[in-house]
Amino acid sequence: MRHILLVGALALAFAASPVRAANVLFGIAEGVAEQASFGELQDKYQPLADYLGRVLKNKVTLESSQNIPSAMANLQKGRFDLMFCRPSNVAAKAIRDNKYQLVAMAKGDFAANFIVRKDHSFKKPEDILPMIIAMPEGSSLMAKAGLATMRDMGGKPKPEQVRYTRYQEAVPFMLEKQFADVGIVAPVQAKAWEKKGGVVFFKSKKLPFWSIIASPRMSRADVDKMQKALIEMESSDEGKKILAKIGVKGWVPGKAQEYVEMLSWLGV
Repeated sequence: MRHILLVGALALAFAASPVRAANVLFGIAEGVAEQASFGELQDKYQPLADYLGRVLKNKVTLESSQNIPSAMANLQKGRFDLMFCRPSNVAAKAIRDNKYQLVAMAKGDFAANFIVRKDHSFKKPEDILPMIIAMPEGSSLMAKAGLATMRDMGGKPKPEQVRYTRYQEAVPFMLEKQFADVGIVAPVQAKAWEKKGGVVFFKSKKLPFWSIIASPRMSRADVDKMQKALIEMESSDEGKKILAKIGVKGWVPGKAQEYVEMLSWLGV
């Protein structure tokens, strides 16, 4: 009898003691805008993972990739607890279809940029519709946003007009070599094009920017803590260094509905 009581007491004590949560898996999806190795991505985002780990009082394990289909599959399975999404359509689909929570959105204006050579003769945006257009692969956000913008202008390029490329960095090269008349790229590539004397002729409507999202398993309290800590990064030396390393100006709360509305506009 004494043995039974002792076992029961131990069981109750164990049940009452706090159980440490499993490590937080933090996925990184950079997309086709950049070319970086797994090691380079891990080094780039490890300080951010460590920062969020201190906020959550838990170990945050980093898993970086440029394989967007794989990242989306893992989000559908609910494998990632957190994810930093460079292509905002990835976050949008996870928010709409898998109930992920928006933690914070990166600061900045984001749109598909239509770039042309400096010797172009276009007068208005509609003039580019019959031209040869270079863009990243068809599944990319920039390609979809570019096509949606042209659709709103009343045009749809024929298959023979479109030149797809694996990396956005190749789009300006195609214009330089006159393999295409117009290119569709993200703001980073557009700025580099302007520095070389090229022209950003027009842009799509403003799109929601990069974001950090959290699994529906994470508590609202933890999401709020992370959001607050991310927004405060601009106020500390450590935070500023992390922001500079990952190429983000700062964070704002953002609106999840804007991501969902973007998918409707893209026709996804």
